[in-house]
Amino acid sequence: MAKVKLKNQGGVVKELKVGFSWTTFFFGGWVAMFRGQWGEVAKWFFLNPITLGFWGLAQCWTANKKTVISYIEKGYEPVTDNDKTLLVQKQIVA
Repeated sequence: MAKVKLKNQGGVVKELKVGFSWTTFFFGGWVAMFRGQWGEVAKWFFLNPITLGFWGLAQCWTANKKTVISYIEKGYEPVTDNDKTLLVQKQIVA
């Protein structure tokens, strides 16, 4: 599992996983709730029953990416060039 470090203007560093989310696979929409992604929680509990669980299964591949994107939108930036390269390889940033 690849990890990336992001840092904000205040110097706070977050280490986030990139790729398949095993926690989402096992715990579903609860993961988004604990991460504070309330839009994802609403989608999870609305779309998952309609699609008989297939939507939830697909979220295992996008949950960590959405978390990294939300931190970038809050002003976090990659700490090193390796972190930036990893985000480009995973098609999270351009």
